[in-house]
Amino acid sequence: MQELMTTLKEYHQKEDRISFFERLIDIAPGLESYVRSQLRIAEQNSLIPAGLYSPEDVLDEVYLYVYEHFDEMPKDESGLRVMLFQLANDRLDTIIQEEVWRHDSLSLEAVLAEELRQLSEIPQMTTDADGDIVLVEELDDSEIEPQEPRVLLLEESFEDEIIGQTGLDGALIRGDRKLRQLLARIYTELPTQSRILFDLWTRGKLTVEEIARVRAIDVGQVKNILGQIRARFLSAMK
Repeated sequence: MQELMTTLKEYHQKEDRISFFERLIDIAPGLESYVRSQLRIAEQNSLIPAGLYSPEDVLDEVYLYVYEHFDEMPKDESGLRVMLFQLANDRLDTIIQEEVWRHDSLSLEAVLAEELRQLSEIPQMTTDADGDIVLVEELDDSEIEPQEPRVLLLEESFEDEIIGQTGLDGALIRGDRKLRQLLARIYTELPTQSRILFDLWTRGKLTVEEIARVRAIDVGQVKNILGQIRARFLSAMK
């Protein structure tokens, strides 16, 4: 709503930084969840030290930058929302690059093209002798050398976001712990860049067009990746 932008301008003119930041949260309500998720994933993948970077610090840097460069920011709500996610992505990328001391030589488009190929190979799911849901190709190894199953669940609010965006049967999944574990497994095993697009779509609550602008890639590529991810969830849960 333009009212938010008008209020934002008024707070900036009054130099009311706290109220200005609060209005930015209203414009991009999914940004905190997205940043928190990306930092957690980077920690789990040992790309950054656990606990060293906080979502609040990243968000404060983004909000401060927008405050200090407000005259250069987009004048519409959608444009500013995209800018907020772009700035957060840039900061997250910088954090990871500084920690691992390397830069990916492949373009994002090339990485996503390869990930799209991987996503098109939808894994076949079944159950093992104990009734646990596993990949078909894992059955033999699992039966020969049983391992303690790793219990992994996503937070319920994120489960709801995935269910809502992919069109899964929420009533069926919420009442079945094994299906909830499968949901979590499919999500955590998504290719890195594809999962970022998916997080922007679910946690970030961005449209396909906004995601394309945030990541500076083609809208069609975003649609293809999200379509394959949705197909992967639906195929596993049917």
